[in-house]
Amino acid sequence: MDTKLHHKLELVMEIIFLIFIFLDSFLLFTSVFLPLKPGTYTNIAYFDLITSALLVFGYWIQRRRNESKAGYFQRNWNGIIAVIPFYFIGIVILGLSDASIILKILALIKIVTLIMAAGQVGKAVDRFVSKSRLVYGFAFFVVVLLVCSIGFFLLESGVNPEVTTYEDSLWYVIQTITTVGYGDVVPITQWGRLIGVIAMVSAIGISSLLTAATTSSLMDKLRDDREKLAKTSVNYAKKLDKRVQDLESKMAKEENVKGIENDLSEIKSEINEIKDLLNKINK
Repeated sequence: MDTKLHHKLELVMEIIFLIFIFLDSFLLFTSVFLPLKPGTYTNIAYFDLITSALLVFGYWIQRRRNESKAGYFQRNWNGIIAVIPFYFIGIVILGLSDASIILKILALIKIVTLIMAAGQVGKAVDRFVSKSRLVYGFAFFVVVLLVCSIGFFLLESGVNPEVTTYEDSLWYVIQTITTVGYGDVVPITQWGRLIGVIAMVSAIGISSLLTAATTSSLMDKLRDDREKLAKTSVNYAKKLDKRVQDLESKMAKEENVKGIENDLSEIKSEINEIKDLLNKINK
């Protein structure tokens, strides 16, 4: 398989891993601290099972790519915990209550290990995100989502008949941030409306940050490619120049090569012009 294609496939896989890790961590966090509908816990358990299976695959890929396979699991010990689907085992298999303190403690432990796993199975994406500064837009989005959804739930629950669980609040904030606004959940308190305004204004900021970060990343990529091309061209021109000099040196020992020497001088002059032009581009 082509190296570039192989690298792109690995990058896509890492993105998938990180999406599932983020969503699983978010769902586990909300299930520990916020009230959800009874059936939601079972859905989270199945989603956690899928994430655990993907993490097993992700760690397997990373271990294959790792040059030092010996002691890999000792260095990534958290992966052993991160791949265990505690909710699925506890709720679906053992039939434990979703309010079980043991399950909530295990969920918190898994959230920590999932955060650690994100950097282990998504190294290429982590480098790209750090370089492109997308992390700022992503962090801003997560903070707005959490703060606004929790704040809206605390302010509207018990007052707004449309907000009975955290899912209702989360649904409203996601609609507002994405500017969809179905209208099935609307704030009825002044503070709830203020939360909506904050989410609306933040959506503009998030879009601006993500757009700016993406544009900056693309420009950096184009600049790097141009510099590499210019450097390669300069090196190639230097090799041609050396070959011409060697050929000129050999021909100087022969007779009746005056015309050829003149042609070579012209070629050498053109190569020097190309080198000067490429050096200006490279600067």
